Amino acid sequence: MKTIKWLWIAALLAIGFKFYGLISSGPDGYGANEMESLVGMVLTFALLSAVWLVLWAIGRAKQAVASRLADRG
Repeated sequence: MKTIKWLWIAALLAIGFKFYGLISSGPDGYGANEMESLVGMVLTFALLSAVWLVLWAIGRAKQAVASRLADRG
């Protein structure tokens, strides 16, 4: 879980730097390759966020089930 968290943070930082490059590029704008890279990073970030959220929910559900089973036992 910690690895996914650090990958998520790294993806967020990379997207931030790409957006900064997009803003600072001025009226010339970004090339097609750079825009494809930015879109890919955003999609990767969304995928990592979804995986992280699902794993977090599964972990919480496992904790809830384990605590209920411990209370019964």
